[in-house]
Amino acid sequence: MLLDAGQSSGTTTVLNITSSIQTFTDSINAVDPYDRYQFTLSSRSSFHMSLSGMSANADTQLLSDQGQVLHSSTNGSTNNETVDTILNPGTYYIEIYPFGVASTAYNLSVSAIPLSNQPNNDVLTNFNNTQTSLPPNNNNNQGNSSIPNWGNTSSQPDLTNWTSLPTIPMPPSVSPNPPEIAPINPVPKFTNFSVIDASGDSSLNTVFEGGALRVSYDLANGTSVSKVELEVWQFDSIVDILENWNSNTLSNNLINLANFSSLTKGEYLVRASATTTSGQKIFSTFQNLEILPWNKSIGTFTADTLNYSALPGEAALFLGRGGTDTLNLAGISRDGVTSINGINLSAFNPLSNSTGNQAIFKGTAFDYLTLANGGEIYFQGIENLKFADGTNLELQVRPNDWYFGNQWNLHISDVDSAWRFTQGANNILLASLDTGILTAPGASGSIVDIAAGRLITDPTDDDNQDDDNNPNNGMTTYGHGHSSISIMSSTANNNSGIAGINWNSQVYVNDLYRGVSLLQAIGDTINYARANNMRVVFQGGIQGDYWLDYSGGTRQQLEQLIQNNSDIALFAVGAGNGGPGGNFADPNYLTSVNGLARLETTHSNVMSVGALQTIGDVNGTRQWQYEFVNGLLNAKVANIAPYSNRGSNLTLMAATDSPAMDKYGNMKYFPGTSASNPNLAGIASLVWSVNPNLNAGQVRQILTDTAMDLGASGRDNTFGHGLVNADAAVRRAWALQNSSDVANLYGSSSLLV
Repeated sequence: MLLDAGQSSGTTTVLNITSSIQTFTDSINAVDPYDRYQFTLSSRSSFHMSLSGMSANADTQLLSDQGQVLHSSTNGSTNNETVDTILNPGTYYIEIYPFGVASTAYNLSVSAIPLSNQPNNDVLTNFNNTQTSLPPNNNNNQGNSSIPNWGNTSSQPDLTNWTSLPTIPMPPSVSPNPPEIAPINPVPKFTNFSVIDASGDSSLNTVFEGGALRVSYDLANGTSVSKVELEVWQFDSIVDILENWNSNTLSNNLINLANFSSLTKGEYLVRASATTTSGQKIFSTFQNLEILPWNKSIGTFTADTLNYSALPGEAALFLGRGGTDTLNLAGISRDGVTSINGINLSAFNPLSNSTGNQAIFKGTAFDYLTLANGGEIYFQGIENLKFADGTNLELQVRPNDWYFGNQWNLHISDVDSAWRFTQGANNILLASLDTGILTAPGASGSIVDIAAGRLITDPTDDDNQDDDNNPNNGMTTYGHGHSSISIMSSTANNNSGIAGINWNSQVYVNDLYRGVSLLQAIGDTINYARANNMRVVFQGGIQGDYWLDYSGGTRQQLEQLIQNNSDIALFAVGAGNGGPGGNFADPNYLTSVNGLARLETTHSNVMSVGALQTIGDVNGTRQWQYEFVNGLLNAKVANIAPYSNRGSNLTLMAATDSPAMDKYGNMKYFPGTSASNPNLAGIASLVWSVNPNLNAGQVRQILTDTAMDLGASGRDNTFGHGLVNADAAVRRAWALQNSSDVANLYGSSSLLV
């Protein structure tokens, strides 16, 4: 007899077992991995069950009506499975399931021969004892030849086939016509099971080697489980068991594949295997999972071209790092790209939702390409895609400011790629500890290329330390504070001047030279930030230990103020210009930073920043070394400025000699560590803009973890943790904000070690 056993949720196939052997034929496979049958015995019987005719390994078990495993047969290969036992009256279940990923047809043979000396609670015995007479024999009634002799052990009737005894009144508790399909009582079953790639890219059933999975399941009918395991199969055998749980429901549980060295590239099947407290085994359906091998290509601070050469169906990962980088998709046309970040290439706009979908991998966020040949590409720090036909897709943000092309400080730190995620947020405050920005009455100059509405100023912040009224003092009166604020906050995309790093945040301006003390400036700014529920990033255009000893209070008070506000206040302070060619002679410039920057050692919310130049020796002469790529000035060398302080307490490097607008409307290359700290402060404000839940120490950690290593491998005393990288830092912060559980599986530097 051909059956379709247990195919629908919550049902089983009911068998009418007799003393004669009956054989049923059915099959199991990956879609329907196990079959269930139900039968009822009315008397104590000798039960026989056998499973045969398999083309793959299948097993069977006999369960009570409570789901307890009474007997099982688990012979190897295609050997027959057999159960022979004595069963009391009651309802039972037969379960047939594959070993591993087997798919096979099978023959199920069953019989139940009633035994004599039935116990007193036997239904038929009790019924017989209550009868005064039996109905007459009717040999013509449906082929039955005689009325059974209950005491004659040599003649055993078919006690379970009620149709053979039509004239005997039936006890009301026994149904003479059981339905072909009946509800399970209650049969445990996986009603939901899913295993998907946790990265969030468009391919749910493919995952990079070392990636992560999300697992969910639900077990129905109040099943009490002792454990649920996640089995991974390949080539008809278990490769690994990834995890085990003891609950009936699981939602989006993460598994880090980096912890399982056995799971390398290849195609797998995954299923959940539950064991109930009574010993019953329950299996989910299988799901396909493909693990993709991937190769990593890492660029430098220069404008690099990285070439894609993976085989069809393989994956690749590209880290452009700094500079205007191109990913050359050799052999891939535009038509060969199914999507970028889940959208069509034609719909990609750098400033409009180009980062709504990202792949979270190794703790950070990646753009991703899905290829028509089954390949996948993860990348970050890439400004341009080049296709096989030579056409290009620009990914970076390109504002129309006059001098944007010359802003090498932005290009070397990938600020123009970070702008795809944010251009600054209103709940982040920038602060300048420098000269002011307002011009004294009667002096020349004004605020240029900076939106006055973004500035929080006071008339005492006059930026007049160079004495504009005395043209004979030999000082350059361009406005030091104005230039610093220009780097951080110049109005972008206005067909004028330069593009500031942060386009939106307010700037709290403090004049420390002709205005307020350092202690008061920090305190006033923090009070404003707290009153407006903001985080604040300070740029410190000050150097020398004077600022520690003459801050307007004691050094202890200054440090306490900084420490007490480490949740919302981060400081980027110039390391000092104490070396040759600098403006502040410091005999210890090779071994230590100076002034407020020293606090980076004891305060997690203080960063010291050194000055990076694209200047090197050419035939004995120090010269700028650069190239224009796609109209953008890119550095060809990256060296610490000879004057820049360094040492064990140097945190990071940022570009100096950065284009800035002075208060006369001229673009000038602003020098010294005075230019480096507003670059770092502006980038830090972007990081905080995408994830305001971070504290200041966490922002600093992200900036150091994602920095581009320069000089000796790892942190060193010349470059600190390396050159700040805006795109990499913002992506890490974005991942922690939008997919924190996956991002927190890894440190943000995990890709580079």
